[in-house]
Amino acid sequence: MNRRGLFAVAGVLVLVGLVGTGSVIAFAGSGPGGVGGPFGDTSDPPALLHFESAGAHCPDDFSANSSTAVSAGAANTEITYSRNVSLPGPSHAVGGPTFERVNASAYVLDVPMAETENAPRSCSGVARYNGTMRIPAGDGPWTLIVRHDGETVTTLRGDSNRSLLGGSTSVSGSASASDSATNSTSSSA
Repeated sequence: MNRRGLFAVAGVLVLVGLVGTGSVIAFAGSGPGGVGGPFGDTSDPPALLHFESAGAHCPDDFSANSSTAVSAGAANTEITYSRNVSLPGPSHAVGGPTFERVNASAYVLDVPMAETENAPRSCSGVARYNGTMRIPAGDGPWTLIVRHDGETVTTLRGDSNRSLLGGSTSVSGSASASDSATNSTSSSA
């Protein structure tokens, strides 16, 4: 190869290198893990995305079981928490919940048990609720405290990480009960 050919090949390689480097910088954005990049990977504020409860009924046996599913994305982590709850009286039902951020890494889902004007059941009753919350990913470890009428029933701890390729999470939990009901918590990531 002559000298002119060598300069041409070197020029093409430099041009490809500059274009490639510019593409990586544009893709990565200005923040960690691509946050703030051209694809809108900025975190959304914490929020209760969905909440529903099944009607109360009178079961033969009660089990206060719960389940947790966690989905980590590049910008946010979604936590779905479901639980059976024993109601305090025959005219009570699951009320409207609140979800709030209490500090940089802790969140509280408070589910009230509200008295209704419906005709009383023949028992105190059991209901199941399902709620999905969104928290920012990549803020380090997080804690989700679930309360019923202000009393803590479950504490979930997790760590969500984000990258250009999405996110990952790990979760652990603990449950408590004020009565002799059986509690079990299962979590998946």
